[in-house]
Amino acid sequence: MLDFILHFKPDVLSDSQFYLLILLSGMTSMLNTIIGVGGGATLIAFMVTMIPAQAVIPVHAVVQLGSNAGRAILMRKYIEKKYLGWFFVGSVLGAVIGGQLALNLPTQYLELILAVFILISSWVPINLSFNGKKGLVGVGLFTTFLSMFVGATGPLLIATVKNLLPDRRQLGATMACFMAMQHTIKMVMFAFLGFAFKDWLGVITLMIAFGFVGTYVGKRILYKVSNQNFHTILKVALTFIALRLIWGFFAGH
Repeated sequence: MLDFILHFKPDVLSDSQFYLLILLSGMTSMLNTIIGVGGGATLIAFMVTMIPAQAVIPVHAVVQLGSNAGRAILMRKYIEKKYLGWFFVGSVLGAVIGGQLALNLPTQYLELILAVFILISSWVPINLSFNGKKGLVGVGLFTTFLSMFVGATGPLLIATVKNLLPDRRQLGATMACFMAMQHTIKMVMFAFLGFAFKDWLGVITLMIAFGFVGTYVGKRILYKVSNQNFHTILKVALTFIALRLIWGFFAGH
């Protein structure tokens, strides 16, 4: 059985790296379902140590598309559909702008910017009602633009929209749709820019499959958590992610 699975392994990965990526996909998908965020950022933190730099964000985008699509399907009755169109428009604009600048914009400061926005959004109440649903166009544009460079902007997105969706199930389901749309647009953009997804198709497929299992387990845990406890856990998780990004920025300078 293991010999058969290894047929899906890209040559640039060792056997242990290959198996670890598959297991991490399941574990981080479970984390994403329970807390609503953090799984993508955790996964990409490991991926950068194992996968060639030019492949990290494109491969991460497809795996996260599978993970979030699975979560959206399992939690579809809680999706707030009225917000999806506005976010989609902004995401397309953000991907087009980000794709044009991907080779020219210095990325070392983007994680610091991302961390600062996460902290502000987590602890300072943000209300999108001044623009109604149209405020999501700007949110979609900004987070997708950043996502073209840093990969995982879920913490920023959920910190921004969490007040718009106070119920933990609505937040988790709608966030899954937002992220699935964002990663789909990114995947199309990277394919247009010439990334060879076929070289990574095997490991991507296995990571998505294990991610769906993690999502199913996480969903069962999520339904046992109260809204109040959920938002407390979410704040703590977002703060931890932001501080980790800040530490990584200063450690690298």
